[in-house]
Amino acid sequence: MALTTKQKAIFTTGAVVVQAAVAPVVLRDLQKRSDDEIRGPRLLWRLWGSTNLLGAAAYWFIGRKPAAA
Repeated sequence: MALTTKQKAIFTTGAVVVQAAVAPVVLRDLQKRSDDEIRGPRLLWRLWGSTNLLGAAAYWFIGRKPAAA
């Protein structure tokens, strides 16, 4: 079943809204963490984590080191 033009527009708008909400959270988290708490280069995570949802998810699950107990 193919999506109609209206359904595609709704899906795209929803994805843009979610990305617009997630990007500042990723950037804020990167800003407050030290280099020792991040895996890889900070610039990579800034670019990738704030430009698409896959990058943001990768940052949360891979890019952040676990908090010290």
